[in-house]
Amino acid sequence: MQNNECSYISEQFTEYQENSLSPEIRARVDAHLTVCSACHTRFKSLSQILDQLHNSPHKKAKPDFTQNLMLQIEEMNQETFWHKLYSSSYTRIAGSAVAAGLLVALGLNIWIDPISPFSPQSERSFTGVQEAQLKPVESIVGQLDSTQENKSDSLGLNKTTIKSGSSSLQLVNDTK
Repeated sequence: MQNNECSYISEQFTEYQENSLSPEIRARVDAHLTVCSACHTRFKSLSQILDQLHNSPHKKAKPDFTQNLMLQIEEMNQETFWHKLYSSSYTRIAGSAVAAGLLVALGLNIWIDPISPFSPQSERSFTGVQEAQLKPVESIVGQLDSTQENKSDSLGLNKTTIKSGSSSLQLVNDTK
């Protein structure tokens, strides 16, 4: 009971010091302070601290203190959305989590993907697809080129050679 009573009395110290307690509670605090030396010591210490605070000289602020404070508040309120978003620690954590997730996904894709650029099987498979798609066409000039009279500036596809003006490109097919 002593601990609970001491806690209750300690909570009343400020109002007791300011004489704002009801007469019944004030009498209870007086009675407890005469019996409990620990609470009496705490109350005396609190009273000394409050007296020192009340008797200390007042400090005056600089004349432009309010104006400087308001300017700083205004600057903080004018930060852009992107600056606030970037400076947020939650954004950094989320960005790191997304980057880690992308790295894991890329690693899994390379590890699991059956057609990998590092696999020798992919070259054979890719070549097979490439061979199946190549179909030689005699000439597409008549179908697509509007300048078929000017043969020096027209495109043509003769089996595996593409000609354009004075240049030609020969397609090489690696079949066995």
